[in-house]
Amino acid sequence: MKAPIPMDTEGTASHAPSSLISPLIAGASCVALFAASSFLFAQTTFSCLSYTSIYYADEDAHHVSAQRRLGSMRGVMISSTLDEREREGEDEAVHIVYGSDEHSIVGVEASIRSVQAHASDPSRLNFYFFGDEALPSLPEVKWFNLTDVAINYDVDSFTNPTYERKGKHKRKDGITINTNAANYIRFIMDDLLPVSAKKALWIDSDTIVRCDVVQMIENTLVDSDYIIAAIPVKGPPLGLTRVHRPNYKDIRWTFNAGVMVVDLEKWRKGKMTEVMRRFALKNREDEIYKYGSQPPLALTFKEDFEHLPENWNVKTQAATEEEVMDACILHWAGASKPWKGEGRHVEIWKSYEALDYSVEDPH
Repeated sequence: MKAPIPMDTEGTASHAPSSLISPLIAGASCVALFAASSFLFAQTTFSCLSYTSIYYADEDAHHVSAQRRLGSMRGVMISSTLDEREREGEDEAVHIVYGSDEHSIVGVEASIRSVQAHASDPSRLNFYFFGDEALPSLPEVKWFNLTDVAINYDVDSFTNPTYERKGKHKRKDGITINTNAANYIRFIMDDLLPVSAKKALWIDSDTIVRCDVVQMIENTLVDSDYIIAAIPVKGPPLGLTRVHRPNYKDIRWTFNAGVMVVDLEKWRKGKMTEVMRRFALKNREDEIYKYGSQPPLALTFKEDFEHLPENWNVKTQAATEEEVMDACILHWAGASKPWKGEGRHVEIWKSYEALDYSVEDPH
């Protein structure tokens, strides 16, 4: 499967060092051979994770992890330093991933600026943006064409077109949530990020970050058996169809995947991308859930996730003033978006819309 080609701000392909990655299924061992600019990665077939009655071992599935060098950004990453780290098998970068269609690009820009504004060490921030076009106000952030990625990585197989054909789950702006490719980039971060990347933070486009993500990521999934970390939400996952709801009644805590830290090494070893794909395809036959990218994650991991502090994903529409004041990430989940002047606490979002930070966060 082809890896996505990084694009420059004019839409032409950037010339990045190539990587050679060859998956080899060899019992229970992995061998990694490093050359000056090429990697030979040996991926074993790992045993089925305990999560799941929905995990199907696939002896023929090839897992390919593509190395990327995303170059330099405004005060964010020195490319030569990153290249040296990757060649040495070390990675001190903090990897942050966004995906968005054209309707939410302005949200991604504001969110990235908020991350930069509060990071203790901005030089370690490494942003990845997968979208329809480069970020207009942040042209130095490397961009990967969402359409190309969706085709090359068969993103359509993760989607839930069944319920959209029934006319459900469309936002009032007409966007079809269940088949929006940007929502499913989080399922393939292990393939899209450098093989040296140990962890990554996925953040939805409709967020503002007000705390230090560098320290948060460093202190998350440390000496842990969990693959992901997210904010706990009491109750079973939302969006289950009535007939399948009893099958998951034992899930007492779920999570919102709009802010999620992923241990990429464990994700790769568990072949979680294939778990998600097979679950999503099974859903087309059995209609287990109605929604898009959230249920496959929630129903796969169930309660097996590390709990982030709740102030790292505060939904603005239901938050109290105290929760807003204490929030490390504010999340405008739902159809009302702050760049349209909709929803609560729009003034906080607007303080990061300003390119020169001349408008201060009112909280």
